[in-house]
Amino acid sequence: MPTPYNFLNELFKSHVVITDVMPSSPRSSPVLSILYNENHVIHKPFGTSPENPERTTRIFRYFQGKKEVLGEEVELRVDFPPATVEDLLRVHQKEYIDFVRSYCLRGGGFLGDSTYFAPGTFDAALSAAGGAMKALEMVVTGTRRFTFALIRPPGHHAKADTYGGFCIFNNVAVAIRHVQENFGVEKVMVVDWDAHAANGTMRIFYEDPTVLLVSLHKDPKEFYPGEGFVHQIGRGKGRGYTVNVEMPEGAGDREYLMVFEDIIRPVYEQYSPDLLVGCVGFDAHFSEEMTHMGMTSQGYYDLVRGLSELGGERLALVLEGGYNWYNPRLAHTVVNAMLGRPHSFKEDVDILSSSVTRPEKVYKITRQKIKEVQDILDQFYRF
Repeated sequence: MPTPYNFLNELFKSHVVITDVMPSSPRSSPVLSILYNENHVIHKPFGTSPENPERTTRIFRYFQGKKEVLGEEVELRVDFPPATVEDLLRVHQKEYIDFVRSYCLRGGGFLGDSTYFAPGTFDAALSAAGGAMKALEMVVTGTRRFTFALIRPPGHHAKADTYGGFCIFNNVAVAIRHVQENFGVEKVMVVDWDAHAANGTMRIFYEDPTVLLVSLHKDPKEFYPGEGFVHQIGRGKGRGYTVNVEMPEGAGDREYLMVFEDIIRPVYEQYSPDLLVGCVGFDAHFSEEMTHMGMTSQGYYDLVRGLSELGGERLALVLEGGYNWYNPRLAHTVVNAMLGRPHSFKEDVDILSSSVTRPEKVYKITRQKIKEVQDILDQFYRF
C-alpha cells in the first residue's frame, strides 16, 4: 500500500549514528544469502508511485558497496530461476495468471487498488516469486542458515484470484507450497510485520492448518487493506492458525517486542513448525509518515534476532513493503540480527515530534490488544 516519502526523511539523514561492524570470524562459505531479482526494474509505474524500482535497487547497491563489511558469511545472489506457471498454480487460479500475462502483453496500465502492471511485470513477478522459492528452499535443505529475499513486486496482499496493494503474485505463498510439495516440509509459520495486514496470505491459507500466519499490523478499521482483524482466526481445519494482532497507531519497538514475547514465542513453541518465515515491512518504521507507526532500527534488530533464535538459527526473510530513506540501513540491520552481529545503526529518536513518539497510552492499548488475541485463541494455545 502506498506510503510516500515524507519531509522527515531529509531531517533524519543528519541524525543517524552509524558504526559498521566487521565480521568477527569470516567463514569459508556463506551462511546467509541475499537473493535479488535484477529484472524487477522492468516493473515500473507509468507515473509516480512509492513502489518503484529505486526502493529496492538502493538496498542492493548499498550491499554491493558493503561487501568487505558483510564479509564471507554473506552472499549476494542473483542467479536463481524464476517461478513457473506450474509453481504459481499451486496458489493462484489459472484465469488470474492468464489475465496478468495478457494484460502485460497489451502494455499494462493502472488497475486500481494501488496496483499497476507494466509490460514487463509478468516476468518480474515470476522472478520475485522464484527468489522467495529459492530463499525458502536453501534454508530447508540446509544450504544456508539464513536467507533474505530482496525482491519486488511484493506479494502479501495478492490473493488466489486477484492483485492488490502493489502485489501481483503472493511470493511467500508460492514459496511455501514449493517447499511443502518438493522438500517434505509439513508445517510453516509466517510472521509478517509490514504495517499493512497480510490479507492475501491470510486468505490463501485461511482453511489450512499446515501454515500458521501471525500478522502484526496497524489496526485495519480505517487503514488498508481493511481486514486482518483479531476475530479472523481461520476457518474449518484452519481455525486457530491465523493470528492477527492489531497494533495501535504509534506502536514501536517496545510494543512489537511485547507481542513477540506474549504471542509469537508461545505460539511458535506450541505449533513447532518445520520452517519459520519472516515477512519484512520497513513501512512500520517511524519515518513512514502515512503509516504513523513507531519502530526504529533497534526494534527491527531485536525482532529478527528473536525470530532467528526461535527458528534454531534457520530463518528465511522475504521483503514486502517499505518506502523510506532508511531502507538500506534497515536491511543491513536485519542481516546483522540474523548473523548475531552487533546492532550497527541507530537513529537519534530524540528529535522526533510527539506524533511519532510512543506515549504510555500506546503501550496500554497494545497490552489490551494482546489480551484480546489471547482470549480469542485460548482454546488453541496456552499463553
